[in-house]
Amino acid sequence: MRKLALVIVLLFLISGCFWGNNQNLEQPLEPKPQPQEIIEGEKIVEITIASVGDIMVHSRQFEAAYDPQTKMYNFENNFTLIKDYIKLADIAIANLETTFGGEERGYSGYPRFNTPDTMADALKYAGFDVVSTINNHTMDTGIKGMFRTIEVLKSRGLTPIGTRESLEDKSYIIKEIKGINVGITAYSYETPSTNGMKTLNGILIPKEYTELFDTFNYQQLERDLEKIQKRIENMREEGAEIIVFVVHWGSEYQRSYDKFQKEIGEKLNSFGVDLIFGSHPHVIQPIKTIEGENGHTTMVAYSLGNFISNQRYEFLNNRYTEDGIVVYATYQKNLKTGEISLKETAYLPTWVNRYRVNGRWVYEVIPVFQALQNKEAYNLTNTDSIERAKISLNNTVNWIKEHNTDIKQIID
Repeated sequence: MRKLALVIVLLFLISGCFWGNNQNLEQPLEPKPQPQEIIEGEKIVEITIASVGDIMVHSRQFEAAYDPQTKMYNFENNFTLIKDYIKLADIAIANLETTFGGEERGYSGYPRFNTPDTMADALKYAGFDVVSTINNHTMDTGIKGMFRTIEVLKSRGLTPIGTRESLEDKSYIIKEIKGINVGITAYSYETPSTNGMKTLNGILIPKEYTELFDTFNYQQLERDLEKIQKRIENMREEGAEIIVFVVHWGSEYQRSYDKFQKEIGEKLNSFGVDLIFGSHPHVIQPIKTIEGENGHTTMVAYSLGNFISNQRYEFLNNRYTEDGIVVYATYQKNLKTGEISLKETAYLPTWVNRYRVNGRWVYEVIPVFQALQNKEAYNLTNTDSIERAKISLNNTVNWIKEHNTDIKQIID
């Protein structure tokens, strides 16, 4: 990877290319050096916001991460080959579809996820800044697990959104990056209520903690959209110039978005949301631009697929669950006029390479196009993995091209 300043990286983005950047993010969301360029006498700054899809940890994954000699779990290798592409962004977001409920509860995969805390260390190592903690698995280890998950993330310098520890806290963030205020909030669908109580995956949320979860109910969508609109308005009043909405929605394993996603996306556009990153279907769904009647434009990635999981073809008979994308949106601000515009969008196809070393499974997220160009460097060495990687790349690229001709693929 070439070590270039971010401004050079973003200039390459114009042609649909990135060069890697090995810069380490020591503090989450702290402003990086401010590359600026002069365009016709105006000072322009740029920031790049990126997101990946679901971070899932099935039992085979944490078993693979266990070192019997140290008796510790280490997930860093999951992200070693992808982290340079995460660190291209000024703000990198992920959806954590597991909990850190603690070792004493016993680690577990589906259907109630409880993952070793060291996955949080690995997310920090990978270059993520913001982690959505609201989805249908948020209550997998109960209310104590929800609180503990927030604590673990914060202790690693990661910023959780979507859940909070008290009503005095905010479950969203507004952060200044290079003179641009970015607001990020996250919501998830609820499962049907029981005796008037909210549920996630059928697990009751205690009434006294209901307001600590940012959720909406498909059966009471109009009411909940009003609450979301108020959240967006509050973020604007607090100075957010770009609003990013991370949302857990849609139908699992469906490659097309459903009527609720379409309706919610259009409503969010009318509320002034600029960027929507979707998760939950576990497969990649289309990336679209919504042009509102009020002239506002919203880019929506309906589902980013799985970033890492054990949802593989041999278990689900579904190749698409192995695929993911990193989506990048680059905004620029004219510091003289204050005008902000979306300059460029790009995507990076990813795939989870799973192979054995000395009888033990290894899981690695790889940038699949780049890996196929340099197989040995990305540990893509057996015939089956190579063929599956090719299938993954073709599926992803063709699907994105079919539904969006503007977004560019990162090929460097």
